[in-house]
Amino acid sequence: MAELILLAITVVLASGLLSMVEASLFSYSVSRGHVEAEKGNLRARQAIEIRKKPFRTIATFVILSSVVSVGGSIFVGSRAAGYFSSTGLGIFSAFLTLSSILCSEIIPKNIGERWNHVIFPIAAVPLRGLTLALLPLIALLEAVVRPFAYGASPFTTSEEEIALLTKLGASEGKIEPYEAEMIQKVFKLKDITAGDIMTPRPFVTTIDGARTIKDSANIIKASTHSRLPVFEGKEDNIVGVVHVRDLLKALIDGEAEQKVSAFAREIMFVPETKIADDILRDFQEKRFHLAIVVNEYGGMAGAVGLEDVLEELVGEIIDEKDVAPDLMKRVSKTEIIAHGQTRIASINHFFNTEIKSKKTLNGYLLDKFGKLPESEAKIVLGNLTFHVLEMGMNQIGRVRITKRQD
Repeated sequence: MAELILLAITVVLASGLLSMVEASLFSYSVSRGHVEAEKGNLRARQAIEIRKKPFRTIATFVILSSVVSVGGSIFVGSRAAGYFSSTGLGIFSAFLTLSSILCSEIIPKNIGERWNHVIFPIAAVPLRGLTLALLPLIALLEAVVRPFAYGASPFTTSEEEIALLTKLGASEGKIEPYEAEMIQKVFKLKDITAGDIMTPRPFVTTIDGARTIKDSANIIKASTHSRLPVFEGKEDNIVGVVHVRDLLKALIDGEAEQKVSAFAREIMFVPETKIADDILRDFQEKRFHLAIVVNEYGGMAGAVGLEDVLEELVGEIIDEKDVAPDLMKRVSKTEIIAHGQTRIASINHFFNTEIKSKKTLNGYLLDKFGKLPESEAKIVLGNLTFHVLEMGMNQIGRVRITKRQD
């Protein structure tokens, strides 16, 4: 009897060990494995190598599990028949089945999933040895299964999965919320175009290349930007960009009579449809900080700077020269006063709303009003009330935005 009990325990534990290692395989994080491997963890490297050939590993588990579970059960059952009557054998079989469910499936698999980062790297080396030992049989199974598994995708992580992982990491406190938000925004760069983030032409300060630095002093002084597009003849005809620092240096050096065009540098041109991700890459490779956005007719639609692209990743960047048009004044947690040139994305961020528009507040409200509104005009859109406080030159100046409390 003792021999039978020992045999039954051995079969149950062996099956449980296989279940635990199998669960650790499927829950093992390859990304975490790469981190450990880069630190010199040899076991982690072995684990990653095994994950690269999942079919062979799965086949090894199937073969071993079949031998242990099926073969072990038959062997234990045949031995038990010599000790029990038909009733006793039924009770023994029920007890063995319950033990197998608990100790060979539920408990081991929970342990394997919980401690996968410890168990699987340890099991990787012996598992690889078993796979090599069973290679002839595995190769035969692989040949049979291959037609049915043709074109199957390997273990890869999609963009959507990475985005979901960042959300889960933030909700569980594994990463900071702002880090998760930044990662999400990286993926959204490919959905944003130059036309979405550019400063529209009416708000771009340009400088005439034919004028002297002295004659352009007022423009230089009033500018809040470090770089100014240089035009020749018509303002649409942009021929370069000048750094304000170079012009100030020329003034100090007594070169005030020099023409602005003498200090102009090459400037980059991009279509309105160019993806923000590509613009950022061009800025990095070509060492540019400013690009002129052209429309389908070749005219100047606006300008986009390196800062505009970076703000899509990290949020609004405010420096000491920035002025009110890009700011929102917080009145309370449910109310702000925003300039017409405020981006809808900034309003969404403040109110935690999802307004589907890539325009400025001015452009968005003009679409909704269907005309140029007058001061004090109001419109309710969703749970937000927009109250026009001030109008400018054919555009909306300031707007009071209030969120309705549900």
